[in-house]
Amino acid sequence: MIQTAAIILSAGNSSRLGTPKQLLSYEGQTLIERAIATAKTAGCDPIIVVTGAFRKEIEAIIRNLEVEIVKNHDWEQGMGNSISMGISVLQKISQAKQAIVMLSDQPLVPAKHLETLIQTKSRGTKDIVASLYKTRLGVPALFDQNCFALLRGLKGPEGARKMIGSQKDNTESVLFENGKVDIDTREDYHALLAGDLDHFD
Repeated sequence: MIQTAAIILSAGNSSRLGTPKQLLSYEGQTLIERAIATAKTAGCDPIIVVTGAFRKEIEAIIRNLEVEIVKNHDWEQGMGNSISMGISVLQKISQAKQAIVMLSDQPLVPAKHLETLIQTKSRGTKDIVASLYKTRLGVPALFDQNCFALLRGLKGPEGARKMIGSQKDNTESVLFENGKVDIDTREDYHALLAGDLDHFD
């Protein structure tokens, strides 16, 4: 099996929530710990966590979890900047030929889904395998090394979804309805805890 890295984006300032979303608790873990555990269970190596706004608080939680921490001091530039940094560090520290880009605020991503992305990639001919939910393609998404230069070139608020949109002919999709569950507000978090997934439709 081809070595697959994971890049977990965790640099945002959770402006709509008012508190670090990465440190919210769900089923006995913080969301960032949960994302790391999911990537590990799926066999991803290395696991790179890009921190930013709440760097000190997040790193205090994850420093002993055998992950590579990338400090994005320019996190305010947006998600594209964090993806670019993550890919750049990956290429310096690893020979991994593909990488899954994922977020720390999608708590219902199971390891099985990441494994399905990897399996789909191994069986197909496309360079990208993206998650399909709410009729859109997004993350978690797996990118072949052929995409690394484009990912390094991302800037500002443009994230993986914009790149996927520009590479539709080179993208496979895997249905993942619970990808719609991401935590941006206090209401989102309460809905998650209550199991009210309709809230995210």
